[in-house]
Amino acid sequence: MSDDEMAPVSGLQEDDMSDDMGDVDELPAGVDKEILTEASPSNWKTPKPGDEVTVHYVGTLQSDGSEFDSSRGRNQPFNFTLGRGQVIKGWDVGVATMKKGEISKFTLAPEFAYGAAGSPPKIPENATLVFEIELISWMSKDDLFGDEGVIKTLVREGSGYKSPKLGDEVLLSMKAATSDGTVVEEVKELEYVLGSDGLGAAGKACDKALVGMKKGEESELKCTKDYAYGDRTPEGAVLTLNLLQIYETKDVSFQSDKAVMKKMIAEGEDYDLPKEGQKVKLTVESATDGSKSALPGFVSKELEFPALNGEVCDALECAAASMKTGERAVLTTSPAQLADGVLGLSDVKAEKVLLTVKMNEFEKGKDTWSLSEDEKVEFGAARKEVGSNLFKTGRIVLALENYKKVGQLLSYVENFQNENKAKAQELKKVCSLNKAACYLKLKEHHDAKAACDAVLKEESQNVKALYRRAQAQFGMKNFADCMADCKRLLEIDSQNRDARVLLKQAMAGQKEEDKKSKGLFANMCKALGKGPIPPPGQSKPIGMDMDEEDADADMADAAPEGGA
Repeated sequence: MSDDEMAPVSGLQEDDMSDDMGDVDELPAGVDKEILTEASPSNWKTPKPGDEVTVHYVGTLQSDGSEFDSSRGRNQPFNFTLGRGQVIKGWDVGVATMKKGEISKFTLAPEFAYGAAGSPPKIPENATLVFEIELISWMSKDDLFGDEGVIKTLVREGSGYKSPKLGDEVLLSMKAATSDGTVVEEVKELEYVLGSDGLGAAGKACDKALVGMKKGEESELKCTKDYAYGDRTPEGAVLTLNLLQIYETKDVSFQSDKAVMKKMIAEGEDYDLPKEGQKVKLTVESATDGSKSALPGFVSKELEFPALNGEVCDALECAAASMKTGERAVLTTSPAQLADGVLGLSDVKAEKVLLTVKMNEFEKGKDTWSLSEDEKVEFGAARKEVGSNLFKTGRIVLALENYKKVGQLLSYVENFQNENKAKAQELKKVCSLNKAACYLKLKEHHDAKAACDAVLKEESQNVKALYRRAQAQFGMKNFADCMADCKRLLEIDSQNRDARVLLKQAMAGQKEEDKKSKGLFANMCKALGKGPIPPPGQSKPIGMDMDEEDADADMADAAPEGGA
């Protein structure tokens, strides 16, 4: 360094200044900052220790204002690595608070400049210095593993806020070269799962870098041979990594059972999603079994349908409810989710089907929260009818979704006018009973019981709620509770044959459970080597006299309430 370049010189070691680098928002006493030119609002980031920064500066003595050094006078910006003790302490502390394009004036006490000794002949002892610094740019650098084995340099910033994590799938390009530019390996537009072995020897370094990258970002990784290709590149390698796309894969099935998995391959616009009943235009571009060949019988087509009405298969209903305008995605599902004939895939024998779909557009009606009382009641009644029609045709999952929507829409109706309040409460009750019927069909007995409990809380003698809760209790093998509900129901409706049959079945189930318990107890006694011990007391099941011909009758199927 020439005698003219005095500002960066420092006799301080890195350890001497590290404590003052902790919080760039609060400068220590002895470092005063005045912003002369604000950075652009889009430049909100500040550099961190380890980043390579580029600045222009002019240094003067506070005592007489004389200039002792200037990069502008040489017309040559100055580069240094922030926070590594390569410059005087005040610079490391001060520049860390700056944004790209900012110009600030820093007044540095001697302990943050050249100390008691100064830097003769231009800087006297115990001199307070003034620097006007412009932060032109910086290159973000990260020591990914903390051992200088992989140094990541940001070449081009990405966009958005998402970064992939281990297990996520991305689209990337990667080029590996030696220090003299010889290409070792290059891949273009590779679909890669973080943490897999898809990148071979370069995988460990790339995985670590990708976890912090954004879509569209380009980074350079300077790797030692241990993080690159070993003895094949004894001097290490430089990897150029481009993150082209982050594939967001999530379960969009209505039951959250992974029956329909959606991998987003192109982001959509805005944040709106289609709402129930709104018209949707969706193109199904391709259908395969995971290979490149189209499935027999499939033809690409644009479909127009109202969301959640059941006019298309469950897979497309699930996808449409979760897609934004312009979004493209790959759905992974089973043939069972495609059984409606619209796509011509009803007879597919493949274990899984991959559909590539695009949401072209959808109607944007009023949000449900903005509906008037009358509109909410009318809308709720319409969704209930859709659900009941779906139930009749065996579309149980989709019917359940519609009943749930009504419950959410009318979750709070206390402030409704009397007539609307009565209608809304009746709709809520009917849909709760219908939800219970759906849950029983799906063998989700705990949810069926909860739906019945909600009705019985308001109407303790509702016969359908009692019977469906008894069915749920039977399904959970809570035979005593099932018998209690049946008995209570029969006190209200003594001629209810379904309840009498279910009660008899619950009594038989309880008897079988008691038998198992008695056998288990006897075996425990034998294992203990003890003599005859009286079996545990057995309470008589709750019940009543049954007609003998009812004993072998089947449980009646639940049907939705409200004329469905």
